[in-house]
Parts: sequence; C-alpha cells; structure tokens
Amino acid sequence: MAIRNSAKALILHEGRLLFNKCVSRLGVYYALPGGGQHDGELLTEALRREVMEETGLTVEPMRLSAVYERISGAKESNVNAHKMYFVFLCRLIDVPPKEPVERDAYQVGMEWINVGKAREASLFPKVIRDNLPLLLDYGETIYLGSERRGG
Repeated sequence: MAIRNSAKALILHEGRLLFNKCVSRLGVYYALPGGGQHDGELLTEALRREVMEETGLTVEPMRLSAVYERISGAKESNVNAHKMYFVFLCRLIDVPPKEPVERDAYQVGMEWINVGKAREASLFPKVIRDNLPLLLDYGETIYLGSERRGG
C-alpha cells in the first residue's frame, strides 16, 4: 500500500475560514481546500497549486499546523489507501481571484465560515473541527493521530 501525501489549507481571513462545500450520498459536509502532492513537488507547492485549482485563490503558507493520517480499508473504498494530511495555516494573498479549474469529486462550491461557527459545521475529517482552536492558535505543529485505534 503506497502512502499519499496531501497538503491542506486552513485559510484564515477576517475571522473566517474557507472550506470546500461538498455533497455526497451522506449529505452536505465541508473540507479543507488542498490535495495530493505530485512527484518532485514540495508540499507548499502542492498546497498553492491545489488551492488555486479548487478555489481560484492565492495563499501563502505561514506554518505547518498539524499532521493527520488516514488508513482506509477495502470496506471504505475500492482500494486500500494510506494518506498523510499536512495541514498548513495560510494567509490569503490580495490578488484578484481566478475561476476554479479543478474541483474535488464531491465539491459543489466553497464557503467562508466564521471561526466560531466552524466548530459546529460538519467538517471532514472530524478531527479538524475538534482541534480548530489548537490549529489556529498553537505555535507548534501537532500530530492529530488517526481514526484508527492504537495509533
């Protein structure tokens, strides 16, 4: 099973966070913009590219806030997968936004949500929602673990 790195952006601007709004068979949920790292690409390059593709916005990574890993088995998807999520706190660069060119599979748009209300939203993965204050305010990178027990 190969490990896939994914760079995710916590974009904080004027007291609000930007999320991809998604709809699946389970309903509406929100996810951080970002995605998979290509071979030979730095995580920060992947982050900027993925945010631009999904939102049309330009960001500057300020610090690595958290690392989270997810291992899904054949029951959850068609293939076994091990993903490493690197969550960066980012600031929005004041340049005119472009049109998103490549949205995620379930993404229907994006939404700015007040930081206080984001803790009540249906965020994926849930560990992001549960740790938002630490991710935004803590000065060090934290390991969020995995949904798998014993990790």
